[in-house]
Amino acid sequence: MTTPANEGQDEAAIAVALGRSIAAARAARQLSMRAVATQAGISQPFLSQIENGRTMPSLLTLYRIATALGLSPAELMPAEPESEPVHLVRRGEGPVVRVSEAPNAGSGRLVTAAGARTVISEYRVTPDQDLGDWFRSDGELVVYVADGRIAVTIDGRGEWELDAGDTITYSGDQPNVWRVLGPGPATILLVYSPDL
Repeated sequence: MTTPANEGQDEAAIAVALGRSIAAARAARQLSMRAVATQAGISQPFLSQIENGRTMPSLLTLYRIATALGLSPAELMPAEPESEPVHLVRRGEGPVVRVSEAPNAGSGRLVTAAGARTVISEYRVTPDQDLGDWFRSDGELVVYVADGRIAVTIDGRGEWELDAGDTITYSGDQPNVWRVLGPGPATILLVYSPDL
């Protein structure tokens, strides 16, 4: 059973493993830290903190780093040891991932095992929280609204309002952005399946 103290240790261990994975992928491609940071739209010192496991990148930053490296975010996630084939995440557990670096950024938690082929994140966000700018990724995105109301805008395709129980599925290579319609918060599940 994970205790609050262990949960912090688990998150720290994931941050360190993710940082090592990013650094290894960058080294394998013979790219400088500055080149990857510039391509990802972040500062070189911030990338250094991520690679050294001192900070966990937001979901948006992870996607940008992965794109700069020519990988999917799932390929950067550290693999679980083979001795632990079952991964359980209880309510309130799971590494916290911020949507952006804005001070009022919305945040969520990863609810799938590190290294899982499909990545599921749960977000509980309010109308005043930042959900980032236009977002792109490889693979397929499934957005499920557990409660509240959101709008999903896909560049050049339109905008859809989703209520509790609604789901939208689309290709991640289409620039998209979300916003909470309010008046209260929304709980959103994002299911990301990378291209193989």
